Amino acid sequence: MAKPRKKHTSFFPWIDPQDQEKGFKLNFSEVTYLEVGRTLEGYKHAQFIALRHPELALEFDYPEEFYLSAEGLILIKNAQGKFQVIAKTEAS
Repeated sequence: MAKPRKKHTSFFPWIDPQDQEKGFKLNFSEVTYLEVGRTLEGYKHAQFIALRHPELALEFDYPEEFYLSAEGLILIKNAQGKFQVIAKTEAS
């Protein structure tokens, strides 16, 4: 198996994850992560490494691990084992 390599993605947290119509917060630093696997649901399982440009980063409680969907959403797994969207990867 190939050694995981560092990857980067944009990280735009929702103002209110329950009401995405309110929009997202701008974040000018990408997140550096390692892809550590895939879930049965098809999400990439990622381990947070660092902020690419911490001096430009939004103050946010970045999760130690997160999941990336094919649609460009960033999710975490809650205590009940359910996936919850917390951010998106593109500012469109």
